Amino acid sequence: MVEVTKGKNVTIETYDAESKEFAGDGTAVAFIMTGAIAESDVKYSRAYVDNAEATIDSITTGTKTVTLAAAPSTGAVVVIHTPTTKNGAFSVQQDVKFKVGTKTEDIRELGNDAVTRDVVERVGTLDITFAQAKNHTLMNKLVLNSNNDTEMVVAVKYKNTTPVSYRIFKEAKVADFGSGIAAGGVANENVTFNWKAPLDIK
Repeated sequence: MVEVTKGKNVTIETYDAESKEFAGDGTAVAFIMTGAIAESDVKYSRAYVDNAEATIDSITTGTKTVTLAAAPSTGAVVVIHTPTTKNGAFSVQQDVKFKVGTKTEDIRELGNDAVTRDVVERVGTLDITFAQAKNHTLMNKLVLNSNNDTEMVVAVKYKNTTPVSYRIFKEAKVADFGSGIAAGGVANENVTFNWKAPLDIK
């Protein structure tokens, strides 16, 4: 568990992201994205084969290539999410909060009293509150992403640990905005992101 005092030593990085769909042919493991890929580390990206998460073996930013660990079968639907543009990083002055929720579905069989509860989706929210004065350009960017429903990757880095600890929220979209006055009269802004679990934690 990372101990953080009111966001001290926490840096947030946001990336616009691209989602692209391919068809598996049973042999190909390398898939070329349309936009530039901002991070070669696979932890910033995600891949699905027929809606099941697939392992990414490597990413080559120069050729925009994502290589999967195994070749999807012929006709399989392959969907890959990669970060494209890194937005300005900012230091959080107030709070970072996130939570994970599950959506379940009850499965009942005729003539059987037993009920099976199946987890069909894991989703979460990320709430960030930061001092407004130095981050107004970032807020404008997030408002634009909200209007366009842009997919993003959000990396929260805790710099007071060795090695640096982080949380990465993939397939995030801006949800809500707000503002307030922090202790000492400093204006602050807050933003909520919706994202899909599982969460990459180190």
